[in-house]
Amino acid sequence: MRRAGLLALVVLPLVLVVGPAALAHPLGNFTVNRYAEIVLAPERVDVHYVLDLAEIPTFQEQQRIDLDGDGLGEEELRAWAVRTAATIVRGTVLEIEGRRIPLRVEASTVTELPGEGGLSTLRLEATFRAPTPDRSGVLRFEDRNDPNRLGWREISARATAEIELAGSTVPVESVSDRLRNYPDDLLSSPLAVTDMEARFRPGDTRTVPEELGSSGGGSGRPLMEGGRFAALIGEEGLMLMLLGMLAAVAFGAWHALLPGHGKTLMAAAMVGSGAPARQAIVAGVSVASMHTVSVIALGLLVIGLEHAFRPEAVYPWLRLVSGVVALGLGLVLARGRWRSWRAARSRSGMSGRHTEHGGAGHAHDLPAEGLLSRRGIVALAFAGGVLPSPSALVVMLAAIQRGRTAYGVGLVLAFSVGLAASLVAVGLGVMRARRVADRRAWVTVRRVVPVLSAAAIVVIGLYVAGTGAASL
Repeated sequence: MRRAGLLALVVLPLVLVVGPAALAHPLGNFTVNRYAEIVLAPERVDVHYVLDLAEIPTFQEQQRIDLDGDGLGEEELRAWAVRTAATIVRGTVLEIEGRRIPLRVEASTVTELPGEGGLSTLRLEATFRAPTPDRSGVLRFEDRNDPNRLGWREISARATAEIELAGSTVPVESVSDRLRNYPDDLLSSPLAVTDMEARFRPGDTRTVPEELGSSGGGSGRPLMEGGRFAALIGEEGLMLMLLGMLAAVAFGAWHALLPGHGKTLMAAAMVGSGAPARQAIVAGVSVASMHTVSVIALGLLVIGLEHAFRPEAVYPWLRLVSGVVALGLGLVLARGRWRSWRAARSRSGMSGRHTEHGGAGHAHDLPAEGLLSRRGIVALAFAGGVLPSPSALVVMLAAIQRGRTAYGVGLVLAFSVGLAASLVAVGLGVMRARRVADRRAWVTVRRVVPVLSAAAIVVIGLYVAGTGAASL
């Protein structure tokens, strides 16, 4: 086969390999992360609890803390820490030998820390305490707070001198340095430890920390996408703002090239459409426009509904609907392309009979699978663009908080321009590859690739819908 013919064979593997690897957008800016350290001492148990709120939960919580609208004051933060610690301790369970031992709040402090895009994050540290008259037995702890909230959940347990701890189901030390430094090798799959159990008895040996076995270094919050785009909101001055807009275009273009099903759907739809270049342009712009609408709509919900709305809870539903729409689009395309394939085979058979006595024959041009209809474009746009980038949402919220709404919207629009440019480039590139293959590749390849690319959309739809349903 000629080298140009191999080009057609490259398209399908890309669709099939990149498609199933499509991941949901990272949601580090949405996370509420929790850590509890159980410390067993003679006649008492201490629980050192840490609550780390990312930018968006903090943005929403500020509406509850800042009652007078003049910014977060020390008294307001202190009152919030007391209320929050009291709520958390009610959601914890400490048992010794099957008997529940009530914990009480000993201390609570909160720190406001800088986050992405000029937004803040909140870190609450509290100590809970309970008496332990038993000298030995089985200790069990469970954290029942916000079980459906997205974030890192970690527990460790250790004992002081004179107490021996054995058979613990959790490590002695925190693998995240008490939510300060998350292991890189665990960021894409955050810990979700909500309970522990261990035996204790009198002893003269202090528990020795075990090796944690982290293979990589540490970095920011789990599922974090990165804050370089969000940092653009802090640019001041006309020249820097213009450069910021250009940088936003670049970030959008790069975002489109990262693993995700939007780009893959675009490639699979264009490879077999037999469409003119303008359809790739329309499709790419439509996907990017849908992404912009999703960012703005989600931002308005965060602001309008304040702490009553949990944006991370919307993502599984959007993922589910996106997958279902992609599945429907794939089935429609597969049906049309299958019919086109059968028609092409029928024509080839007739061509062979006509040329049997007339010298060298050749395959007739394969029929185009037809342009995507308006409904098809809308379906592609929805399936590929309905999941907004969390970093774009952070830019919007940060801009509103800093009184720079127009600039924030401009950055989001510039981000979408870059996104559209990359998607259009992908679509045009795939269509160009298809045309080269149509001229030079084996007839079988020309017939099979469009059908299999439609089947790939079906697979992507099933995968995305399945992951969305599993996250509900």
